[in-house]
Amino acid sequence: MIKKVLKWVAAGLAISVATLLFFYLNRSDPWAIIPGKQLRGEEVTGPIDDWSFVLQYRIVTNEVRPSDPYSVNTGYVFHDGVLYVISGKGGESRWSQFLLQDPNMRIRLGDKLYRVRATRVEDPELVNELRKVRERRNPNPEEKTPEELAVLARVWFFRIDSR
Repeated sequence: MIKKVLKWVAAGLAISVATLLFFYLNRSDPWAIIPGKQLRGEEVTGPIDDWSFVLQYRIVTNEVRPSDPYSVNTGYVFHDGVLYVISGKGGESRWSQFLLQDPNMRIRLGDKLYRVRATRVEDPELVNELRKVRERRNPNPEEKTPEELAVLARVWFFRIDSR
């Protein structure tokens, strides 16, 4: 009796693992923190001069490495009419390393895809401004621990320009 039950449990686990593997390998959009592949949506042609419409969205979805698309959901900062996407892990995030190799990417806002070029912000004054804008957008009234401050110091910002 126990052997039969164990066989059914094993079969159920095998089917579950195979199903999850199938969905993982055939994904397009990122899901929570699991990266995706090539994004789907209507591609907008032509340059975008005014990114202010981004403010209606909580996150943007970035697709980097055009040769083998890799997509992730990220936060953003809109400052002085310019859109910046945020790499919370800085250079430790895989997608930011892909951007350093090839700055061409696509971002998705809603169901629209925009062809853009990303440039890492390295000016310390601008980085500090962007951090302040980000803090105002996501206020956290609690005092930050040294560990939390170290994490915030790793954040990278990429300027987004239409192409």
